Amino acid sequence: MIYVRTGCGLRTVVGILHIFEEVLGESFGKVPCYNSVANWVRKLGLSVYQDDVPKEQKYAVVADESIMINKEKLLLILGFNADHEGRPLGHKDVTVLDMKVGECFKRNDIKSSFERVSETVGAPPEYGVSDGAHNLVGGFKDAGICHHLDISHTLGNCMKHVYGKDSEFLALTEKLGKIRLQYHLTDKAWLLPPNMRAMARFMNLRDWIDWAEKLLGCYDTLEEDMKEAYSFILSYRSLIHELRVCTDSIKHVEELCKNHGFGKRVNALCQDYIIRNVIGNANSRRVSVGLEMIDYFKSQTSLITNIYDIRHISSDIIESDFGIYKAKKSPNKLYGITSQVLMLPLYPKIINYASAKKQDFKVRLTNVKLKDVDLWAKENLSENRVVLRSKTLNKAG
Repeated sequence: MIYVRTGCGLRTVVGILHIFEEVLGESFGKVPCYNSVANWVRKLGLSVYQDDVPKEQKYAVVADESIMINKEKLLLILGFNADHEGRPLGHKDVTVLDMKVGECFKRNDIKSSFERVSETVGAPPEYGVSDGAHNLVGGFKDAGICHHLDISHTLGNCMKHVYGKDSEFLALTEKLGKIRLQYHLTDKAWLLPPNMRAMARFMNLRDWIDWAEKLLGCYDTLEEDMKEAYSFILSYRSLIHELRVCTDSIKHVEELCKNHGFGKRVNALCQDYIIRNVIGNANSRRVSVGLEMIDYFKSQTSLITNIYDIRHISSDIIESDFGIYKAKKSPNKLYGITSQVLMLPLYPKIINYASAKKQDFKVRLTNVKLKDVDLWAKENLSENRVVLRSKTLNKAG
């Protein structure tokens, strides 16, 4: 639990246990070595991955592929109860149904993964959620699974379609990038804007828009040299206000859909909010964003035939899973994706102590051998390049 739920490495976990041993004395028991902890994580993860499937026949899936790690990606499919429970999905709500590692996943690969999931569970999912990647969308279509586009990615794309090539927006972001370089490590650096992400930039506009709006609010109180350094922001006051309206509206409708679930009622509330707050009394850019948002909600509503259905349309949980694994993987990219990825199926079972107490981990550890982990890794993972490097260089001796 210490290793999986914290940012600690294996050796740090053992160090923590030694501290408990020092304080509690002999009653604490024997401290394992870091290799034992790693092996327990792998064995328990494999046991959960192979044995646990959704107990409800009515389940849904969320699918995505990770960023490239040494020319490899991880395709992950999570299962969860198809009915929305009045809150966003948490880790305790999901089960890892399929993991696949490869350099490239085509739509047929995605379809095959869904077919494996349906066979394992005993029934196809009610619906699925993912971003708009062509291979994922095609895989859902080929597998005959009702597919919802993730709300955060799609609304971010609505902003991208309108502002991505807008000359005023590009001029502002270019200026922000330049002053970050110009004032870095100077006496003006303490007021610099947050870094604008290269990946998924339009899903993460709020931080620097917050900065710009607050800077406008306190501009008159700044010292003269700081006013001169950041005076450019005054020229973009109307654009910043416009972007603030758009991002606040996106945040509002996302919270509605994530907290209450997406259905006919929430769709009506979202469209009404967009018409009143984004499109009403707006310039052409804001109107375009609002119309694209409404088109999205209309398209997602058309997929729901039962007026009483309330669904999840967010893939946040799978992004969180990728973040957990990336925080644990080796900084040496030559390792690629290793068998330590088996921590992902284990994570929901030990997200809190109440969940962990329900698991008979001693039985699981007894039933899974290290050779089972090695066999799974051989069948599902690529050869470890660090091991290959060592073997090759050792031949010289």
